[in-house]
Amino acid sequence: MSASAQQSSLHEFNIRPCTIADEDGAVAVCLHTGDSGNDACSFFNDPKVLGHRYASPYIHLSPDLSFVLKDSEEKVCGYVLAALDSEQFYKRYVNEWLPKMKQIYASIPLEEDRVKRDWEVIQDFHSNNIESFKLFEGYPSHLHIDLLPKAQGKGYGTKMICHIENELKQRGSKGVHLEMAPNNTRAFKFYTKLGFSILASDEDTLWLGKKLC
Repeated sequence: MSASAQQSSLHEFNIRPCTIADEDGAVAVCLHTGDSGNDACSFFNDPKVLGHRYASPYIHLSPDLSFVLKDSEEKVCGYVLAALDSEQFYKRYVNEWLPKMKQIYASIPLEEDRVKRDWEVIQDFHSNNIESFKLFEGYPSHLHIDLLPKAQGKGYGTKMICHIENELKQRGSKGVHLEMAPNNTRAFKFYTKLGFSILASDEDTLWLGKKLC
C-alpha cells in the first residue's frame, strides 16, 4: 500500500447503525465533547454519567434512529441520535430510563461533595419533571450529534445530519429541533448553514429547528 493510500485509509469514516456494543464508545464521545464541543473529562469524576444522560437513552429507547461514525479501526468517533416523537420519547425516558439511573446513582451527592459536575446530572436523574423538556409545535423530532476532533472538518457532520434528516422524513417527521450551548459559535455556524434557525433561547441554551417537509 502506498503512503498516500495508507494515509487515506487512516482517515476513512463510515456511518453505521448504533448497537448496544457501540454504547461505551458513544458514551466516551459524549464525555470528550461535553464541554460545548470540547473535552469535559476534567469536569466529571464518573466518566459515564454524562453519556448516561445524553447518549445511552437514545441507544436503548430509540435504536432505529441511533447512528455512529466509525473510523477504519471500527472505533466510535461520533454519533447522531434522534427521537421521532419527542413527547413520547420523554415519557419513556421518565418511565423507563430514569428508574434504571436511580438504581445506578442512588443518591445525589451532598453539598460538600459537589466538587465536579456529576451531581448536576445525577440530580436530573432524580427529577421526574417531564415539563422541563422543551417541545416545539411543527418540530416534533429532536436530535443530538457529536464528533471527536479527528472526525471534524471533513464533512462528516453534514453527512450525519443529512442521514438522520432522511431517516426522520421517511418516518413522517415534519420538523426536527436540537439544543446547544449559546457560547458554541462554531456549532451555531454549522447548524445555521444547514438550514436550522433559532426557535427559543435562555441564558444557558439555544434551541434550533428545521422543517423537514
